[in-house]
Amino acid sequence: MIYNLINKDNKVLLIYIFLGLLAAFFADDYLLYVASSWLIFGILGLSLDILWGKVGILSLGQTIFYGLGGYAGSIFAINFIPYFGNTFLLVLPLSALVGALIAGIIGYFIFYGRMGELQVTILTYTLVLLVWTLSLSYSFTIGQAVIGGDNGLSNIPSFAFSHNWELNEQEMFLSVLFISSFLLLFCQKLMKTSFGKVIECIRQDSLKTELLGYDVRKYNTMTFIVSGAIAGIGGGLFALWGNYLNPNMFSVSEALLVPIYVLLGGLGTLIGPFVGAIAIGSLSFFLGSFSGGQATLVIGIILILMVLFFDKGIIGIIISIKNIFTSEDKNEELIEIDINHYEDIKSSHSKRLSSKNIYKSFGGVIPVNDITLEFNPGSTSCIIGPNGAGKSSFLKVCAGIYTIKEGLVLLDNENISKYELHDRVQYGLGIKMQKAQVFKSFSIKDNIWIAAYSKTKNIKKADEICSNMLKMIGGKKHENKIADSLSHGEQQWLDIIMVLSLNPSVILLDEPAAGMTKSERTKLSSLINKISLNKTIILVEHDMDFIKSLNSNIVVLHHGKVFETGTFDEITNNEKVLDIYLGRK
Repeated sequence: MIYNLINKDNKVLLIYIFLGLLAAFFADDYLLYVASSWLIFGILGLSLDILWGKVGILSLGQTIFYGLGGYAGSIFAINFIPYFGNTFLLVLPLSALVGALIAGIIGYFIFYGRMGELQVTILTYTLVLLVWTLSLSYSFTIGQAVIGGDNGLSNIPSFAFSHNWELNEQEMFLSVLFISSFLLLFCQKLMKTSFGKVIECIRQDSLKTELLGYDVRKYNTMTFIVSGAIAGIGGGLFALWGNYLNPNMFSVSEALLVPIYVLLGGLGTLIGPFVGAIAIGSLSFFLGSFSGGQATLVIGIILILMVLFFDKGIIGIIISIKNIFTSEDKNEELIEIDINHYEDIKSSHSKRLSSKNIYKSFGGVIPVNDITLEFNPGSTSCIIGPNGAGKSSFLKVCAGIYTIKEGLVLLDNENISKYELHDRVQYGLGIKMQKAQVFKSFSIKDNIWIAAYSKTKNIKKADEICSNMLKMIGGKKHENKIADSLSHGEQQWLDIIMVLSLNPSVILLDEPAAGMTKSERTKLSSLINKISLNKTIILVEHDMDFIKSLNSNIVVLHHGKVFETGTFDEITNNEKVLDIYLGRK
């Protein structure tokens, strides 16, 4: 993926700094003054790219954090500049704090309210309209600062390190270049940490990330806060640059420019917003005097062409050219699973999972209707039944994917009915859904590592668990293979290994053998029989030959209710069970 390719090459940041230094010493003062604003707009774009490009959430409200951060820092500077001459220290910390605080409040309601991606975009767009309207309508005074509604805020001090050192255009540009470089480096380093890996997982598959025990809401909110802080810093710099702020900062047109910077430069690349902002700014600057006042039209045409033919932006074009001259050594060797290398990562206490009179309905459809079951430690239980019997729904209720209003789900004696999905995983559940869920742009090793890190929160321990689990698929031989290149059966195996890396006490498996070859199914049944000695395993399955190979109890569901329970022989010789499967009256 493009965002992975660019982040692996830190030379990009060095090139950005080098070109900036080159411009600082060869461009004229007026161009440097204007170019400083392009870098500031790049910072604003960066605040969106870390949210949109890395998490997959398009916020149109970045100018809220940008503008409010700028206003707050400016008000503080106007009142305290007589006592303290360094405007950077007066403005930027408060601008970042205000941007982060506003983003945290909005992010909390967005993510803990479980809003969808489209809802987030609509809400943030609506907030932009609201803040813009309020900023035009109200005037007030705070100390020496006069906020005059549509007249804005003036008399903002300029860039200065002290009362006696106000920066010239070249020093101003170099200061903005340094700050933007620092923020870019910070974001690049952040995305390479365990936090950044989890953020990338959320972008690829939010549900799978939560199934691994991560609180997706917390990570999204924290990213939103970081995004708000960066935007606030951009707003503070813009205030020092222009010595004046007005409500146009909050306008819809300004809000829509931010995603344009990101898309034009390259979504998810982090450096892309700077490239996009500089490209648009320089085109406007140089075309303004040559195109008869039609610079906006020319830029619009260029943007349309970029979207139609180069959807990965300017950075994407550069990487495409690079890929022409570089060849990749593709390893097509199939993975051989060896379950003999499976080891318990640590002593795991098997727990009892119980459901008591649980009920789940979707309107008039009732997939789970007053089910009471108990799954004992050190055992395997298979849930079978005709299509629509409620098997997967029952598993999802136990996992916490579906919430219930009636009944109880107990893990040992702990009532987990109200636990969030990730809390149930942390408490001992391991969940594999029907479809193989892996992070496709990650390597096999990274997929297993992110699962191992979920509970340990310790890099060294996660490395150890990952190393042990990798032995099941050939160790270092296949660890760097990208998950997207795996066959469906291999992805199923990787998904199962990720669940085992959590060292769960109770494992829920929804058709784990789907898509596997006969040989793979045989190995899977052997693995399940092996790990069931000290874990509680509950699986939904249709393949009766596969079920027969397991030493398991069988539960038959029909119309959302428990129809029969028993051993394999008892169930397969039960005429009533055969009736519902064969449709006999």
